[in-house]
Amino acid sequence: MTLPYWTALPEALSSTQKQLIGELRALKDAHRLSFQELGRLTHFSRASWERWLNGKRPVTREALESLIAALGADDTRLLQLLGDLDPSAAHADRQPADADTAASQAPAPAPAPAVSPAQLPAVVTDFTGRREQLRELAELLTGTAGFPGQVPIAAVTGPGGLGKTALAVQAGHLVAHHFPDGQLYTDLGGADPTPQSAADVLGGWLRALGEAAGSMPSRPEELAARFRTLLAGRRVLVVLDNAASAAQIRPLIPGTNGCAVLVTARTRLSDLLGAHHLPLTALDEGASRQLLTTVIGERRTTAEPEALQRVLDGCAGLPLALRIVAARLAHRTAWKIATLADRLDDERHRLDELAVGDLAIRAAFQASYSALAGSGPRTAEQDDEPTKVSAAQAFRLLGLFPGSCFTAHAVAALLDVSLRRAEDLLDTLVEAHLLEADSHDRYRLHDLLRTYAAELTHQAETAAQRYAARERVTAWYLYACQQTQRDTGQEHVALDISTVARPEPAITFADRDTALAWLDAEQPNLLAVTRLTADLDLGPITWLLSRHVLNYYLLRALWRDAVEMSQLAVAAARAHGATEVLPRALAGISMPHAKLGLLDEAVQVCREAFEIAEQLELTRDAGYSALLLADALGHNGRFDEAEPWYHRGIERYRAAGASRELSQALNNTAWAFVQAGQYQAALPLAIESLELIRTTGNHLALGGTLDTLGIAYRELGRLDEALDTLHAAVDAYTKADSRFLGADALDHYADTLATAHRHKEAQAAWNEAAHWFDTTDQPRAITIRAKARQAAATSPRRHPATP
Repeated sequence: MTLPYWTALPEALSSTQKQLIGELRALKDAHRLSFQELGRLTHFSRASWERWLNGKRPVTREALESLIAALGADDTRLLQLLGDLDPSAAHADRQPADADTAASQAPAPAPAPAVSPAQLPAVVTDFTGRREQLRELAELLTGTAGFPGQVPIAAVTGPGGLGKTALAVQAGHLVAHHFPDGQLYTDLGGADPTPQSAADVLGGWLRALGEAAGSMPSRPEELAARFRTLLAGRRVLVVLDNAASAAQIRPLIPGTNGCAVLVTARTRLSDLLGAHHLPLTALDEGASRQLLTTVIGERRTTAEPEALQRVLDGCAGLPLALRIVAARLAHRTAWKIATLADRLDDERHRLDELAVGDLAIRAAFQASYSALAGSGPRTAEQDDEPTKVSAAQAFRLLGLFPGSCFTAHAVAALLDVSLRRAEDLLDTLVEAHLLEADSHDRYRLHDLLRTYAAELTHQAETAAQRYAARERVTAWYLYACQQTQRDTGQEHVALDISTVARPEPAITFADRDTALAWLDAEQPNLLAVTRLTADLDLGPITWLLSRHVLNYYLLRALWRDAVEMSQLAVAAARAHGATEVLPRALAGISMPHAKLGLLDEAVQVCREAFEIAEQLELTRDAGYSALLLADALGHNGRFDEAEPWYHRGIERYRAAGASRELSQALNNTAWAFVQAGQYQAALPLAIESLELIRTTGNHLALGGTLDTLGIAYRELGRLDEALDTLHAAVDAYTKADSRFLGADALDHYADTLATAHRHKEAQAAWNEAAHWFDTTDQPRAITIRAKARQAAATSPRRHPATP
């Protein structure tokens, strides 16, 4: 497509007119649009745009607003220029873009009604965001007619408080000029105990369309037929706000191409056939911030950025919540934003704070919750459930879940129902827009809805019922985490969890990748569940859960989470007098402490762990503690103190017959010798470790030993053996899905290539290592890229041959 050659504008135009046309021409050129495409986007004719942009006619306000909505342009500047012009030109030249096509498809126009109703309410002055949704609705409602009798239907759905009505009214006004025969609006009362009947709505609309009261039909189906007859051949927009069901909507749909229907509802309206569904979600942070700024002013929002962020977090992107806090702050000009932020921080009273006048978040949620009472009859199979849980009770109990995202398996345990029943209940909540379906088996509860659900369950369920639900879900997580350990090969010693775990509903993982993917998805919940076990004083579940999750945390380098989870385990073991649990729990704090640079703390907890293990004759635990203590001392530059502890660890593991742990102890000791520069002493230890590990299939441990051995080879000048060994280490870490350790080994491999003067290969290896470090350790990535640049500078350059 070639851009048009712009002709000079008529001399008679004012400077403001020329400036407006110039900016419109630039906007058209920037988007590389033809006049025909302009017409299609805005639903004004190609010929009209040619006249407007060549200065032959003044552009209309309706056309300008339609263009702004279609392109997402800056409306302030363009509308200001238009406002400076003669207002008599504001409504000239209105012509639908597809006039010829529409005329050939639509029925012959009927005589204009005596009255063209304009029932749309006023738009909210602080409407913010939703630009993409407005554009989508405008395109749908004003699109080219399809087959005769096809009426565009757009259904905007979502829970209370998301701004469905505000969006629908804004969209209605945006496209109103496309419906010159009127705009009909009604609140169907879908959230009320007795929603409006279609017959009542039709009666009011027929009178608004000029029908005499005495000539009204009495039967609902006759009212609907008369309504369709009156609208035949006319262009009318029908906005149905707050619908209860598809059945309530169907009689209110016109039967002619020239009309369009816009619906809002709290339910998904899955059975409204032919509708285009637009589910709303919360506003993003930028739009939320803009809404507050629009109401209370930029000076206040920029003065308290930290407090403003807390308010935004408390409102969780819900437009109604944001408007409520904005109204409260606007009314109380002496208030600091921090004052309201402090009030919102208290989750127990957050919903009380989100109310002003007749606006309240709790009331918006109450309407959706009340509708769950009629969520459908139970089947015979469901009646056999040991606990008959309704959709309303399921929603309440979800407020007890220690996270906002969960699976049907976890919910089945929480509710004490079968997996199938849990899935049915979750589907019901999704249909009611009280829950979001994130993916195939994951669901999300909005933060404020979670607060509301927790409030309800404290009113409806006893303390014993709430405790039992929480205990069930934590016990199920213990079972599920042990399953991942078995399927990832990380469970060195099978622990008996049968007395405290809940193996229902059953969950299995096809392979290691599947198990790790589950752990990755559940990562935000794992620590939250462990905290919950501590709050409930479920001692054995706390320390067993920590034991089963620690390896995953270390694999993913989640050091702080590992420290907190181990500390929870230690506290639980002390509180329950479970001394035998302490050596492992204390030692679990050591490695992440060392990784975080807390070396003295790491040494201290390891000494205590070793002493307890020795006293209780827990040989395997003593070896584990001794080895971690040696690592902590070694990291602290105290190798002379660390060396005897390495040997103690090896001795304890040999005595316990723990070959897997022994191989790790041997490798750790070999690595310590490498760090101390004693490469020859490291070789036999690393080789023995490698022989033991090769039989286990543990790629993570294999990668560590190969890495140690490769560096020892390199420092002893055995470069070919070093390169082969380090390349194998990278491969092993890749198979273990450990990008951090794999990148570390790749750095060592590149170092060895550089030592062998293979600088171009070293540069490529460092670039790949930096790419891996980007996702785990940004500062390390910067250091590695510096090495790559140095290798590029060192690499000999090829010079072109001299003729």
